[in-house]
Formats: sequence, C-alpha cells, structure tokens
Amino acid sequence: MNTLLLLLLSQASIVTTTGYVDTRLTGAFTQFDGTPALTLLGEANAQLKLTPHEKVTFFADASLFWQGAWELQGEEKDLPQYRPSVVLSEAYADLPLQDHFRLLFGKKRIVWGAGLSFNPTDLLNPPKDPTDPAFQRAGAWLAEAEWGFEKVAISAVVAGKVTRQYAGLPTGLVVSPDLPTAESVRGSSSDDRDDEAHFVFTSRLYLLLGDVDINLIYGYSNLYADAFRTKSRGGLSLSRVFGDFEVHAEALLYTGSARLVANGDCVDLPAKCLFSGTAVVSRPYLEETWLNTRAIAGFRYQFGDNGMFMVEYYYNGEGQDAAGFERLAKLIVQNPAVAQAALSGSTGDPGAPQKFTLEAFRRHYLTAQFSQPQFVDDWNFSFTALVGLEDLSMQLVPQLQWTPTEWLQLTAALYVPVAGPEELGVKVGEATYGQFSLSPFKTRMLLQARAFF
Repeated sequence: MNTLLLLLLSQASIVTTTGYVDTRLTGAFTQFDGTPALTLLGEANAQLKLTPHEKVTFFADASLFWQGAWELQGEEKDLPQYRPSVVLSEAYADLPLQDHFRLLFGKKRIVWGAGLSFNPTDLLNPPKDPTDPAFQRAGAWLAEAEWGFEKVAISAVVAGKVTRQYAGLPTGLVVSPDLPTAESVRGSSSDDRDDEAHFVFTSRLYLLLGDVDINLIYGYSNLYADAFRTKSRGGLSLSRVFGDFEVHAEALLYTGSARLVANGDCVDLPAKCLFSGTAVVSRPYLEETWLNTRAIAGFRYQFGDNGMFMVEYYYNGEGQDAAGFERLAKLIVQNPAVAQAALSGSTGDPGAPQKFTLEAFRRHYLTAQFSQPQFVDDWNFSFTALVGLEDLSMQLVPQLQWTPTEWLQLTAALYVPVAGPEELGVKVGEATYGQFSLSPFKTRMLLQARAFF
C-alpha cells in the first residue's frame, strides 16, 4: 500500500494548494455565568488537492485554531471550548475503479438531503449553522462505495465515531482507547471508555424521475451521533426546480427519542442531585416504539441579479412540550455550569468552531433568509431569521460583507435573540424566556477578516 501511494505521488501531474488566514473578534452582552463577553479566534487554513491521475483525487482541508476568551460573567475560569486546537475538516482519497464505480476513504462531508438550513436525513456529519449553512465543512471518518449512472445512483457508507481526541486530533475511532484519561483518574471528569462500537451505516438510492430528484435513505447506527443503540432509520428527500423557483422536502422516520429531559426533582437542587449521583437529565424515551420523525419543507427563489430568498419549515419530533421546556429553562438559567455539563454530551467531532449553533429544544421552527450579492459594488448583504413557532422567539442575523480585493474578505454580523410574547414564553424568576432568548448571549457582534492565498 505504501509503495502504491509513493508511486502515485511521484507521478502527480496536478498539485493545487489554497487556504486562508482568518481572524474573528466577537463582543457580546452576556446573561449566564461562565459566558465570555469578548472572544478572539485566529485560524490558519490549508487545503491540498493532489491529482496523480485525471480521475484520482487526494484532498485535505486542515485548520489550526488559536482562541482566547475574556471578561467572563461570574468567576474567571479556563474554558475548554476556547483552547487552541487543530481541526481536520476533510482528508480523503477518491478512487474511481470503473466508469460507474468509485471508492472513497478518509474524512469527507457527504450530504444527500435537499434541506438548506437543516438536513434531517444526515446521520454522518456535524450539524450545520442554520444562519450560514455552507460554513460547516467538517465531515466524518468513513468509507464509501458508489455506483453512479445518469439517472440512478446507489451509495453505501460506513463511518466510525471519534471516541477520543486531543486538541482536535482523533486518538480513538469506533472503539474506546484502552487507557483512561488523566482527568478521569484525577476524578475531574467521568471515564469516557466503554465496550461499545460507535458506528453508523447509511445508504441511499438516488433517482431522477421526470425532473424530480429523489433520495431514498436508510441508516443503522450504534451510539454514533446520538444515544441510540442498534437503531434503524429511513429517510426520503425530494427536490424540483421550476425555472428560478426550487421546492424541496426531506424527512427521517424512526422510533423512540434520544432527547434529553430535565428531571423535575433535580431542577431546583442540582448540587444535591449531582452529589448523590442522581441524573440531572435523562433520556427516558430511547426504547419507545412509537413512530417519530424530523422533517423539513421549503422553497428557494433565485432573482435575476443573483439575489436569493429562502423559506424552510422544520419539524423536530424530539422537541420538548411546554412543561419539558420549562424544566430545561430553569436548569439552564439557574445552574448554567451544571446545565452545560449535562446537555453537552459528546455526539462526535464538532468540526470547526461555529459562529452560531442551535439546540433545537422545541418542535416547530421557521427559517427565512435573504441574500443580495454585490448590491453596491463589492458589498454583499444577507439577513436570516430563525423563528420558534411555539413561542415566537427569534434569532435575527443581519450580515454585511465587503470584498475590497479578490484575496480579502471583511464581514460584520449581528446576532440578536428576541424573546417573543411574554405569554408564550416560560418564566424563570423575574424573566421570561423563549427558545432563542435562552442563550448565554443577549446579543453579539462579530467582526471577521479573511485573507485568501
């Protein structure tokens, strides 16, 4: 194998290297303990594409991150999520063995669904930022076989979960490492080892019938991106283009629910619950046999000047009812450190630090986005609104981007959570919260500079 690789490298005909240096400064008004008001993130990215043959591709996308956080609300402390790290977003070999058959090995982002802000059928990858879906590039460690024809394609993928990593680099895949971490030996964290295999198998049948793109998807997973064991799921994705107008829908069907539920007895006295070993949150519906679903439906309209308007409705079958959301809100507001530890269970490689992440606590959401490139010379504008339809809380994200030269991009964005009507929210103490106002930040401003090479 090593000899073959060296031979391919020695005969390489095309080597392409690109990348960028990025700085992201964020200032925020905070409302929860342990939240920084000022953060700085620096990224150095390199992307290498090697083509030893016209149909053979080796590709790698890696970033080195330095992060800092200051002006924490409450006691100053070291925050693990703001430490320096290395992120390998993709690193794969794409090998077409025949005209209609190819193999792919490595880390790759593969998405089959038609959804824009959400992909319910995606069982492989770190989740998107719904306010900037293209920003997430990280994929999964996998092997893929694909048979592709003009109107039919069959794909099969098996992927393994990163079971342990240091500074962003994986040190365990599929199964847990033999040795415990130093933190678990000292008693400062739980032992992350188990005797399970953490994997997912997923396949799809693609059909082009008339002008409708159809994906039929099947997945089988065990403790991969959620707490389900030996879980089968089936999905369907549809899309159709009518000139400048595109419509799409995507749904995933399965049984039970992996959602976390705040235990009522532990909401008001979490320290006692933690000391006694009682769970602050639990997953009581994992083994249920009732049918569940996550689904999205929407449209996108492309204007003649390359502007775009998109609307999507997202249904999250694992969302909380009003009582469950009230218990979660109390836990998050009254005990943010405990809530973060309880709710941030490892679900796999998160990829690069995202500008915005959504924990979909409720069931019904609406995403609306408008973008207008070059509305004035080299200036681009976009506006995104995420709406929680049960409490009418919102996350509003206006963004302005300037490209003064072909190698420099400057961005300013504002992240404004809106609570919604008081009668639709949940009351914790003297304040009322909705899905999007239940955030560590009252508002944030992001300034970003990216230089390409």
